[in-house]
Amino acid sequence: MKKAYILLSVIFFTILISFCINFNFILSNYSPRFVRDTFYYLKANILIQNAKELAQYLLYEAKNQGKECLNSITLNYPKTNDRLNIEYFYPIAECKNFKITALNTDANVSKDGLVIAYVSIALNQNTNVNDEIFLNKRVLLWTKEDFWIKK
Repeated sequence: MKKAYILLSVIFFTILISFCINFNFILSNYSPRFVRDTFYYLKANILIQNAKELAQYLLYEAKNQGKECLNSITLNYPKTNDRLNIEYFYPIAECKNFKITALNTDANVSKDGLVIAYVSIALNQNTNVNDEIFLNKRVLLWTKEDFWIKK
């Protein structure tokens, strides 16, 4: 009978030790993943908060290069598989081939002359579904009256 108790206690302690090792492995694996996910989410939040300045700067640089408007711009930043996409919408005009067409002449440019930018950021793409970070933001850019004047 003693041998049966010893055998049962050895099996019980083996199961208990394997459960403790497995539980410890799961906990030690969860912390780095949580830190990595928080890092990506924080990076995406910083990018989305600075989206207004970035959208204005890209529109300004397009004007300096002789383009009257932009439809959309896609950047692979900060890594090559990350994507930052900015789409511009002009309520009183239409943009085709970097030129403003069909400008509404009845619109008051000082009040209605705004540009709406939709910014979407996708970090850590082409990985597992649960690892991807995706944020959207709509930004209103108030333009000066000379923005709508063709040069």
